[in-house]
Amino acid sequence: MLDVGLGARSAVDTPGTGRVLATYRRAAYLALPGGLCALTTAAAPPGPLHLRCRQLPPCRPGERVRTDGRTLHGEAWSLPLDAPTWVGPLPPAERLTGAIGAAALRDHATRLGGRGPGLTPSGDDVLAGLLLVASAAGSADATPALLAVVASVRTTEVAAGFLHWAARGQCIEPAHAVLAALAEHGAEAESPACARLTTIGSSSGAALLAGIRIGLGARAPHLELHLL
Repeated sequence: MLDVGLGARSAVDTPGTGRVLATYRRAAYLALPGGLCALTTAAAPPGPLHLRCRQLPPCRPGERVRTDGRTLHGEAWSLPLDAPTWVGPLPPAERLTGAIGAAALRDHATRLGGRGPGLTPSGDDVLAGLLLVASAAGSADATPALLAVVASVRTTEVAAGFLHWAARGQCIEPAHAVLAALAEHGAEAESPACARLTTIGSSSGAALLAGIRIGLGARAPHLELHLL
């Protein structure tokens, strides 16, 4: 085991039985009583839903899985849960003056939520970037309003899980690196972190980057490209 994201930790620390929701070449999504968890490997970056292990276990869709908080068990495999918990760092809120707030996010959620291709629809990836910025810029009192925005979106179970944690200030590690870089250099700045984020998935990283830039106040003339 390499590391466990904050959301995945919440999922596997809650004892109970769930199921394998879906499997892919590099990941398996588990629906557990404590929430959603994505089993993956070092090929994926740390993230809030990621439980990264050295080798993906032989999961199959519909397989029953159970956790007692110490070990995660499938039908023919088990994983110890003693890896460190990964938490994405956020820049100081004072560096994010002028960032998007919950009121503006509602309009974006109506327009973007559930739209576009991908395991996580591209519109949701843009929205995740917006939510990450709003969470980082706001106080803890803003979290319920951001979660209410997420609850209004009709999308896939996997996308909803990522949006939930973005509203709580947690996204994949390259997105946190971009937010730190843009908080320091400006919403439209270019940096190695931005280039790295765009390599994630077929379109997810680019859509996340667009959402972070928009959330920080950059213009987005090509936003609709992410939703085709």
